[in-house]
Amino acid sequence: MSPSIQPSEHILVVPLQLWGHIHPLCILAARMIRMRPTLTLTICVAFKSYARAKTELIQAFESDQVEDLSRIRLISMNEGEDALEPAPVVRHFLEIWNSLRNGQAVPVESLDGRDGIVLDVRSTPLNAVLIDKERESSPEQLHLNLFTWLPVASNCIPPHFRKDRLPIAQAMVEHEHISFMDAAYSCACMPPMYDYELSPQVHPTTRLKHSPYLSRMFQQTDGVLTIDAADYHPEATQAMREWLAETGRKMYYAGPLVPDSVTIASPNQQEAEGSHQLEVLDFLNEQLRKSGERSVIYVSFGSLFWPTDPSKLIATLEVLMELNMPFIITQSSPYAGLSSDFVDFVQSLKEWDNAFVAKWVPQQVLLKHPAIGWCLTHGGLNTIMECIAAGVPMIVWPVVIDQVTNAIHISENLKIAYELLEVRNGWGLRQIYRTRYTPIGTTAAVRDEVRDVLTRAFGADGEAKRERLALLRSKLSSAWRESGNDKQKGGAGTARREVEAFLHDSCGRGQLAA
Repeated sequence: MSPSIQPSEHILVVPLQLWGHIHPLCILAARMIRMRPTLTLTICVAFKSYARAKTELIQAFESDQVEDLSRIRLISMNEGEDALEPAPVVRHFLEIWNSLRNGQAVPVESLDGRDGIVLDVRSTPLNAVLIDKERESSPEQLHLNLFTWLPVASNCIPPHFRKDRLPIAQAMVEHEHISFMDAAYSCACMPPMYDYELSPQVHPTTRLKHSPYLSRMFQQTDGVLTIDAADYHPEATQAMREWLAETGRKMYYAGPLVPDSVTIASPNQQEAEGSHQLEVLDFLNEQLRKSGERSVIYVSFGSLFWPTDPSKLIATLEVLMELNMPFIITQSSPYAGLSSDFVDFVQSLKEWDNAFVAKWVPQQVLLKHPAIGWCLTHGGLNTIMECIAAGVPMIVWPVVIDQVTNAIHISENLKIAYELLEVRNGWGLRQIYRTRYTPIGTTAAVRDEVRDVLTRAFGADGEAKRERLALLRSKLSSAWRESGNDKQKGGAGTARREVEAFLHDSCGRGQLAA
């Protein structure tokens, strides 16, 4: 008979197939295991990210921490070809879930290398499930805690889901004497804005914001664990806590979830990931020699997002070339290179020595290099936190979801970034409520805006942003501080306390056993 897992506290974790959901969870999982010796985590990971997630988890531990590795197990999940469609992952998880509820054992892989390990709730009852999805049953039927994994900044949640926007819009029509279509709405943590401003780019991912399941998820969850940092946007943190507290639930802030250290990948790992790690470091070293510190622009739209108007991206990169500013651009998104024009443009870059193009590069390693000056990003929270941790200010090209609210927050509230407006398209080329400016949206307008932003970024205004970022970096760096090691440090950091509270609450109540 195969050996069974015997944890005293056990959480089943189910992120969706997106790497931006899985990556911070790997960092958090390793930290939770080190924090709580009685905890075991079983993590369901989509097949395409499985090897990468396994590598990241193993690298988070020292060679003599085999006992810690033994308390992390992985289950490989089926996934479809559509990067945005969670249905295949959800179907496979429900099969696994039904097997567990029916008393059947499910094979898992133990990270300590043992074979024949199974998950069997008859001997290893679950305390809680942490999932990217709304519940399928009521808590009375499940008899355990069901928490939500929120892999975005919490500042995007109140604008979408905190209140019914219809009465707000109707009140604005009455009091401001404007049309219903022009009515804007606001929430406690963001300035007033029109509904269409939350999706400034027409993009396949736009449909994510309209999912009715997301709203249901926040109504049904027992609590929310987020990658966000409580001190990143305090007004949003307070708004979320107050909202969930109305129904007796909690919000737990685990961020920033940035790796404690970064390592050079092995040649085999680089080949498996499509990495150009050694080549990009050679490029950066050469640019450091030629142009000095903070001279290189890093352009990345993450593992999922990509501008749907290639002409505006080409125009942006051409401005960098005209100004002789070296840059690195990655194309890890499945939507990258959508047009033949962009493919031809990338080919032409091979004749220019100051550009480096890759499918994927080790972002944390790259951001820490002294040659990196600015990051042109879509504004996803993972990248923002990594930039803050590395002290790299940003130029933001937001697409949808929390990228939009992040762009406003870091450019206008924190003043550590610039937001590009002329890159918008579709309904995004309508008036901006807070400034009354209507973007022109032509490639000529994009060129003018990018030139202006780069001039300011490499001048006194950019230095002021870098100094403000350094202050925020110092503040967020203490979030995972341990208590008791140094009297000067005081108590445990915010994120550590939040995660300790989550583990206490999630493992403190009912269990699922067949």
